[in-house]
Amino acid sequence: MLIQKHFRLPEETVEQLKKRNSVKYPTEASYVNAAILHFTEEERIEKKLENIQQELKELHALCKKEFAIDDSYGENFSY
Repeated sequence: MLIQKHFRLPEETVEQLKKRNSVKYPTEASYVNAAILHFTEEERIEKKLENIQQELKELHALCKKEFAIDDSYGENFSY
């Protein structure tokens, strides 16, 4: 279902719309839609990477704690 929306865009953005690949994006709406979907996917990936990074930090802390119990590794523990 298509919903019509109207936006006020800065001149710089309008210029980019005019410079779009008109074969790949025949209408301004198709270009804007593709851009929004692209940025939404980037945000989803960024969020996922942040979660993975947090899990790695937690795993690293756990490994450091476990290895420290038997004094296998010193204070500068690293993989």
